[in-house]
Amino acid sequence: MLPILLAALETEAEKAFFTRFYHKYKTDFYRYALSILQNPHLAEEAVQEGWMKCVKNAGDFFAVEPQNRKAWMVIVLKRICLTMLRKESRTTTLAEDWDLAAPDPGDHRRIVDLIRAMPERYRTILELKFVLEWPDKAIARELQLPVTTVSTRISRGRKLLQEQLIKEGYWHEPK
Repeated sequence: MLPILLAALETEAEKAFFTRFYHKYKTDFYRYALSILQNPHLAEEAVQEGWMKCVKNAGDFFAVEPQNRKAWMVIVLKRICLTMLRKESRTTTLAEDWDLAAPDPGDHRRIVDLIRAMPERYRTILELKFVLEWPDKAIARELQLPVTTVSTRISRGRKLLQEQLIKEGYWHEPK
């Protein structure tokens, strides 16, 4: 990693200082990233990204007083780690044994039948929304209802449909 970083620096003085800085703090920065991320692979990735940012912004790095460069790098590293945590929280990993069975062609028909068996106030709206795939505004216009009423009925109807799907074994109760 260090040779790649050094190649991006211009002067021998910058390279010499950076080499000393890298060797002196690489373990500290890794431990710091690990304390935030709690994952060795992510911590290593964060530190590498931090070193790359340091070199890409070498002008800023070398403009900072030498005694403040470690703090500068810690701030860069902290921002990288927090960004990684935000990205991680947006994704969920599936269990290794997870597998989605191919839908049975009759399932669609059964779901449509369940919708059609619902109370009138939800049935029409859910048919337009989920069977015919109309937008809420078009449904509101067609049924002469406010859009908020349509949205509320879609939400309540969806909840009723979920309850029916759970009873029929098509849906698993959310944990």
